[in-house]
Amino acid sequence: MSESPITNEEGAAPVRVLLADDHAIWRGGVRSLLEDTEFEVVGEAASGREAVLQTRELKPDLVLLDIRMVGGDGLDALAAIKSEFPLVSVVMLTTYDNPTYVARAVAGGASGYLLKGVDSDSLLDSLRAVVRGEMLLSREELARSLRGLDTQTVNAPDLIQPLSQRETEVLQLLATGLSNRDMAPILFVSESTIKTHVEHIIRKLGVSDRVQAAVWAARQGLIKQ
Repeated sequence: MSESPITNEEGAAPVRVLLADDHAIWRGGVRSLLEDTEFEVVGEAASGREAVLQTRELKPDLVLLDIRMVGGDGLDALAAIKSEFPLVSVVMLTTYDNPTYVARAVAGGASGYLLKGVDSDSLLDSLRAVVRGEMLLSREELARSLRGLDTQTVNAPDLIQPLSQRETEVLQLLATGLSNRDMAPILFVSESTIKTHVEHIIRKLGVSDRVQAAVWAARQGLIKQ
């Protein structure tokens, strides 16, 4: 494939698409939808691991990727694909309307996050927007999505000090596996500010590291699974 972001104009070569989902019926439905359009389905994958292998072999322009699949997590596959093929556009297409998944997807380099209930016309319009280089989910929209989480001050019985609302937001993102660098643009602050928040969180929780902090968050029900 070319060494520039994908583009498609009348008369241009079709946009090569890889479908990655562990439900064959869904893959068949999307394949049918994309027939007689500027998109060409060049392959299918039934797991995250297979999606990475198929991307290496088929060199698609665009990957439609589910999140929870047997045989490999879609978010892990996203990270692997974008690391090895940064010019490949990836759109997460899933049933999970989950702010923490959205955060991980955006931080991982996804061009968008769509729900499977989207109608056919909207899906095609969204894919065409990605082809034009547009981002289907902006940082501002992500911030609004994160407000769907319970980000009030947390004051559990075993806390040395209560967590502020911002510290709760950082803890929720930290528990999804995001690094300080990933969290900074999501919360519109500097990486050093995130580092300070993480240090405060660890001290207030009375734990030794961010892994233990993530475990604490899961046990308190702060993370939407």
